[in-house]
Amino acid sequence: MKKTGNKLLSSANFYDDVSEFYEKMIDFEKNLQLRVKAYKNIFERVGAAADLGCGIGLDSIALAMNGHDVTAFDISPKMIDETQKNAAKFGLTIKTEVSSLESIPAAYKNNFQNIVCVGNTIAHLNSTQLKSVLKKICGLLKPGGKLFLHILNYEIIRKQNKRVNNIAVRDGVTIIRFYDFFEQHLNFNILSFKVEEPKNFRLVTTRHYPHRKNEIRSFLKSAGFVSIKFSKNFEGENFDQLESKDMFITATK
Repeated sequence: MKKTGNKLLSSANFYDDVSEFYEKMIDFEKNLQLRVKAYKNIFERVGAAADLGCGIGLDSIALAMNGHDVTAFDISPKMIDETQKNAAKFGLTIKTEVSSLESIPAAYKNNFQNIVCVGNTIAHLNSTQLKSVLKKICGLLKPGGKLFLHILNYEIIRKQNKRVNNIAVRDGVTIIRFYDFFEQHLNFNILSFKVEEPKNFRLVTTRHYPHRKNEIRSFLKSAGFVSIKFSKNFEGENFDQLESKDMFITATK
């Protein structure tokens, strides 16, 4: 592991950098089963589905297991490679595209019955970008199509001044996710090192924008979405601004 500093990286470079150990940060099998079950309930109609900001393919695989025809998008070429490898492990065929949320090709307009954007992807967008992207996402959906969106509840993160997001030790590697707080944004950092070589660390940093419930609701409405519902988990339990760790949103075109 090469020692690196904390220069602010673009989303693409950040996720390219962490792609080789990203799976160590999550319990893949546990989270996959959670999503397979949840998406059966969230998406009543099976059809063409898009996974925006697919990462290593967790949500794409869950959708494909439920019978959806999945296209996965990510700004990081290396994350797309990981999605393809993971899909192959399950014997699944998932179409992939290297693309930011803003640059998804116009050929996909009105193409999808269902869209997921899970994993805090929209936190990488500032407010102007988010408003534009949600309008674009609405255009990707067929009439009556459904969006399932996720972002961390930054209201709690800021209130608790909780700098450390998570610490994991897997396969001899320690991975620490933490924040630096600023007035209009946060810097999101991932520090990783082998347990026996803590001085030989890697530290990568990118920017997050702390979008709140009312802002997201307003942008979804202006984009053309209806039936907007906020929840705290995949099961659809009620969201509490002051207590819920995550914010999940379902909306229909």
